[in-house]
Amino acid sequence: MASSKKPKVVHYKNAIITGQPNLQALLEGAMGNNGPVKRPNQRQQKANAEDTVVIFINKFQKYNGMNFGQLVYLEKGRKQPFITVDDDAEFYSIDSLSSDDIPDTEVLSPDIQDPGVDSTTVKKRREFVESILYFGVLDNHLVLMQSAALQSRHLEAHLTWLLTSCTSSLQTGVLLSLSDKPAESVFEKLKKAPAKSIHVGAPLTTEPAIDPSHPNAQGARLGGKGQPVEEVHASKVRFEPTGVAAAIIKAVAPGLLDRLNLEESLDEANIHLALEITYNRKTTKTGQEVIDSIATSLRHSPASDVVINLQGGGKIYGDELKLSGNISVDFLPSGLINESTLYHEMHRWLSSKIESSEIDATSESTE
Repeated sequence: MASSKKPKVVHYKNAIITGQPNLQALLEGAMGNNGPVKRPNQRQQKANAEDTVVIFINKFQKYNGMNFGQLVYLEKGRKQPFITVDDDAEFYSIDSLSSDDIPDTEVLSPDIQDPGVDSTTVKKRREFVESILYFGVLDNHLVLMQSAALQSRHLEAHLTWLLTSCTSSLQTGVLLSLSDKPAESVFEKLKKAPAKSIHVGAPLTTEPAIDPSHPNAQGARLGGKGQPVEEVHASKVRFEPTGVAAAIIKAVAPGLLDRLNLEESLDEANIHLALEITYNRKTTKTGQEVIDSIATSLRHSPASDVVINLQGGGKIYGDELKLSGNISVDFLPSGLINESTLYHEMHRWLSSKIESSEIDATSESTE
């Protein structure tokens, strides 16, 4: 298999931190050579102690003044399905391979410095990588290439945990957010033709929840010191509306969703809520400022769900509210990304946005 090039989308984010510290300096201090979490095994985040899923920043290195890293998501002991292609068979068999089935590698212990001394070996465990997000940081500017499983919100949450709970770089409770920034062309459009109305759409979705009103009969198990412990298990699962659409319905019709007894998911019901923010005939200068502020703040919403109607008939769609672009990425014969060229392209893209004044290079925050 030869090397290949593929177009990939990168996104710009502006790091906003309470007190305006420099994110790049914070990460270098935490993961640099003298940092408290300089090794990946020191910065693995789990939902709880028993969880097999971990998220962590793997490689973290400097290139041309920027720091680049991999946010990795993996599940220890994960089973990977595979199919056996047999042209003589009536069907292809499907099986799974566990990461536990991959042979460990044995290497010389790093503690052994003298080759003449009987050495010991250490085993290195191998795991399947579920997903990788690549990011680069320059001061408080971030450029990232997301994956299906890892989005900017996951990076934001992990950086907050890393700098507050895993290290003492930031005090607990300090706000760290990765904010989108519209391209300057959007601001120019709003200057020439202010927003007349804003259309926001969102599907009504649900998630399963245990119904506490339908318990099973009580059972018992032995607890500490052999004492019986009574347990009650719910026998029914109900579906509760969630998301933006559910929040709006709860605001305009309090209690309505609580009275619904949904026995199946609404995810495929195609119920879509549409919200319009506008004014009648004309508004004041302050009112127009409010409309325009709402318009630009909606960059945090899914791109397909936002349409801004401008005075005079123009439109701004949701994907224009986020600063993003395409880069060409090299893939090696192994199927892995050529990271050196990726970092070069990410650095070049961010630099071009700064040079064209789409990003303010001098400010710590764009808001």
